[in-house]
Amino acid sequence: MDQFAGRMLELLNAHIERHPQAQAQDALKFVFQGMLGVGHLLGQPEAVEKYVCEEMHAQQSNGDEALIESLSPAWCRLNLRPAAKAALTPRLIARLMLGSAPNTSFDRADVANAVRALRRDGYAPLNRLNDDDIDRVERVDWLPSHSETYRAAYHPSYRVIAADWEPLMPAICAVAARMSQQRRVLVTLDGPCASGKTTLAARLADVFEAEVLHTDDFVVPHPQKTPERLSIPGGNCDWERLTAEALAPWKDGQNPPYREYDFRHDEMRPPQILDAERIVILEGSYCNLPAIRALADVRLYMDTPDETRMARLKERESPESLRGFFERWSPLENAYYTAYNLPDDGCIRVRAREADS
Repeated sequence: MDQFAGRMLELLNAHIERHPQAQAQDALKFVFQGMLGVGHLLGQPEAVEKYVCEEMHAQQSNGDEALIESLSPAWCRLNLRPAAKAALTPRLIARLMLGSAPNTSFDRADVANAVRALRRDGYAPLNRLNDDDIDRVERVDWLPSHSETYRAAYHPSYRVIAADWEPLMPAICAVAARMSQQRRVLVTLDGPCASGKTTLAARLADVFEAEVLHTDDFVVPHPQKTPERLSIPGGNCDWERLTAEALAPWKDGQNPPYREYDFRHDEMRPPQILDAERIVILEGSYCNLPAIRALADVRLYMDTPDETRMARLKERESPESLRGFFERWSPLENAYYTAYNLPDDGCIRVRAREADS
């Protein structure tokens, strides 16, 4: 709590410096949101979307604002005016809110105690609060509000989301912008093994209501893994079948059948339909091969520190499989990234706070 509170206090001080008209109740609201986040506002997805939509339509101009303002290590504010400019729709914002679940366990009593401690220490922005002001924080029917002075000066318009969305916002905004321009959007998510691709793909799929394909399901069948094929950078990926069977027809407006390859049993699984209407996310190594890249609308790359990746691999792999990874698969990946100079300037680099592939 001490480290959490210290960081939240730094952020509150920065906020008050930017908003000198902030009153004691605005500082209280900041602490409340920084500890409890958005949970008290969530209900049915349709209702959340409706409220966001109504507020976005009623916005007042407030000059240039940052898209994200941090509240604490767990939560941040997503400002709706720049969100609208970034093509973030009410539905998308609602899903960001509903997908916000940081790993904290504070309750209203914790908030009240934190505010009491700050007031006791003589923290100026909160010293005008009396005991009744703080005691009501613990009532389940009470919610904080901004002061009239703050509202008149800054016209606050935002929604609270989990802080771990913040490093993903460039990727989210890029996808949202494409969605505003075209009907079907193919997103590719590349990066080394254990960089967090699978987890990030699942999170983005939940927010964008997308379907996820995995390059691991399109590896070259064992009989075709000749030395000549594997000598080609990225040759382990069956990009020919992936593009011809799934990606190209889908981009053309079809909902094609495709087959996943079960490399453990060396057989094709039964056909399934690629029925996504708006977004497909292709995740996995080799999704920047030229034929795939030509179809992609947004290209993401997991930029995860090597020490983090190695720790994950050691945790999830047996010593034998880890040895096989370093002897066989890692060299193939490295040859692919070197051959195509990845990540290149067309990739949006993503470093999530917590991800596990």
